[in-house]
Amino acid sequence: MVDGLVQTVINTGSIKIDDFHKEDNGAVFLNKDSFKKFLASYEERLDKPFKYREEESETSYRRLFRMQVENFEKAVLNRTDYQPFLVR
Repeated sequence: MVDGLVQTVINTGSIKIDDFHKEDNGAVFLNKDSFKKFLASYEERLDKPFKYREEESETSYRRLFRMQVENFEKAVLNRTDYQPFLVR
């Protein structure tokens, strides 16, 4: 999900090369305003509806992530196999 978001913000020009800064140790970071812009895009992507193959209706990544946490919890508590969500 995040890989696709990064591609989108780069390809649409929402985030540009000037939005990054390099530290003395060589680390590269988004500047503060651009990081806020990225987080806003992330929140928007979390709530964007899409068709999930195991449900008849649309869902969101936020709901899907919550369902996966609940499924993982059940697997741990019941000592059963966990089936993760796989992107195709």
